[in-house]
Amino acid sequence: MFAATPRKVLMLTRKTLIDSLKANGLTGDVTIDSAKAYIAKLDAEGIKFTDADGAAIDVDAVWSTFSAVKVADDVASVKGSKAPHAAIADSDEPVSGGTPQRFSIGSSIKKAYAAKIKSGRAVFHDADQAEAFGSWARLALLGTYDYGSQKRADIDICRKAQVEFNNQLGGALVPIEFLPNLVFLTEQYGIARKVANVVPMSRDVMTVPRKTGLASMVPVAETGTMTPADNSYNNVTLTAKKYGVLYQISRELMADSAVNIADDVARSIAESQAIAEDNAYFLGDGTSTYANQVGLANALPASAYVDVSLTWPNMTVASFTTVMGSVENVNPARLAFVCSRQFFAQVMLRVDKTANQFKELTMGGLGGDATFLGYPVFFSQVLPKASGSNIKSCYFGDFTGGTMLGDRRQLEIQTSDQFYFNNDSIAVRGTSRFCVDVHGDGRGSTYGPVVCLVGD
Repeated sequence: MFAATPRKVLMLTRKTLIDSLKANGLTGDVTIDSAKAYIAKLDAEGIKFTDADGAAIDVDAVWSTFSAVKVADDVASVKGSKAPHAAIADSDEPVSGGTPQRFSIGSSIKKAYAAKIKSGRAVFHDADQAEAFGSWARLALLGTYDYGSQKRADIDICRKAQVEFNNQLGGALVPIEFLPNLVFLTEQYGIARKVANVVPMSRDVMTVPRKTGLASMVPVAETGTMTPADNSYNNVTLTAKKYGVLYQISRELMADSAVNIADDVARSIAESQAIAEDNAYFLGDGTSTYANQVGLANALPASAYVDVSLTWPNMTVASFTTVMGSVENVNPARLAFVCSRQFFAQVMLRVDKTANQFKELTMGGLGGDATFLGYPVFFSQVLPKASGSNIKSCYFGDFTGGTMLGDRRQLEIQTSDQFYFNNDSIAVRGTSRFCVDVHGDGRGSTYGPVVCLVGD
């Protein structure tokens, strides 16, 4: 058996606990009861949730803890504020009954970002979190470069937001406080990490045990003798692959307010990794394009690619029930569809309207972007967006039970202010190490836990 990696929640507030649980697979609306139940489930699987000191988390105590927000009327009204970005609250003392104090931001910046949140154009849940990420990103990207009072203000913001910063080795890992936002940044990409069994890797190559067969229980006569029988097991091997991306960021952007740069930098970091993971997970064909990884489009048993011999405009409910009835050795609670938004709009919406006039179909819920025939639907935009010949249009099954995403190292960022010297920009290199493995149930089943709907 492999040693499960403890999940540490560094900043004990309700929000960070919820974000950490969602980053580790919890879906849907999170309540105190569902949080306790999920932590208990992980504990039974050998995965411990602890605080920074390794102590067990008191969910009841954490649930009543929020990060207080103290907002100044404007930037100039905060004592000692000269920077154009959010100012720092005067006192280091806790407010509101001992809860951690958050830094202050100017009302005009806060209102502008609140409008972005309301319109669905913002990355972060509130302006304070955006400010913290923007300040951390500027510190990470500019490295040892001394950009004056604004750098000192950024350091203070990160300290007050309880975000650690260490760039001594020339690189910076994205802190755990921001990872949930980056992992679930968009609904178009990052689906592999949402539906697969995400396995933390403690080394480059790691084996994970898999049960491939059960001992048979047979009739036994009174006083009869039973013959010993065993379960059968084998190993799934995860081999980390290195991925990287190079950005060019202008110094003008880095000189902007921390809130303004937060969305741009966060979206760039998140989408580049999410797209790479989704491409490998869904489309991998074993070539160098996908770091020699094989994804769902090529790794399932031949029978699992169910060709309904219909184009998208001609698919019916029966097309989907055929696929839904084919999966084997699954946990019914984890079954879901994955398709592109175009397939959902062109096929699922039409089929549902024909069948029941939208009485069952909804947008969102059950942890997905929509629901169809009672199951969540996740949108991944690396999947087909239009009908065609032999199109692997949609997947259905227990992705957690049949696939793994090995997570060797979170995003690392390194910078250079010399690479783009001629146009006064900063070179930013982001790297990550992960791998995908479509292992099925290991029982030689005809279809397995995941099935693909193929259209003509």
